[in-house]
Amino acid sequence: MIDAALELFTSNGYQKTMIIDIVKKTGAAKGTFYHYFSSKEAILEAICTRWATETATSFELESRQFTALSKLQLFITRLFHPNQLNLFFKRLCDEEQLNLYYKLWRIIVENVFNPLITDIIQQGNQEDTMHVASPKETTAFFWSTLSCVWEAVLFQEPSEIIAIKIKIAESLLERALDTKEGMLKLSLPSQGIA
Repeated sequence: MIDAALELFTSNGYQKTMIIDIVKKTGAAKGTFYHYFSSKEAILEAICTRWATETATSFELESRQFTALSKLQLFITRLFHPNQLNLFFKRLCDEEQLNLYYKLWRIIVENVFNPLITDIIQQGNQEDTMHVASPKETTAFFWSTLSCVWEAVLFQEPSEIIAIKIKIAESLLERALDTKEGMLKLSLPSQGIA
């Protein structure tokens, strides 16, 4: 049901997709939908949480032996890697559903990604490559900085502007993490997130 809903939300838009459309696509009864999800927004939250959990699990397996800075760079690259959820987020923004977009992103960050980033920062402190007194609080600055780049890519700003924002983000993140200048290089997929 989750896969069908994501496909419909991406192709038809969130506003135009009704619960009955999801039910028809899956061949399930309407009662089955409501057994698992209280609303259309609830299935959307499940979609986002599943994606974030899969992304975090895959990332943790791949980066086990990495240094903290290498982990952080890989994680950021993964966030910007094109996928169906990013296409859906772009669609939400195009539909002017920004409140829903930000609500979903906040759920993902708070429930799945913040513990991961906090662990990376603590590892960096142990390795003496980062010097962060308040790891949990620093994550807020991490996300604020990344959101500037994310939105530039999402809204397809000119590549020169994106490159400038990436350089600024690298500098700000290095300062927030109290790491040596030039230690953090953000590499984003060339085709962007959408």
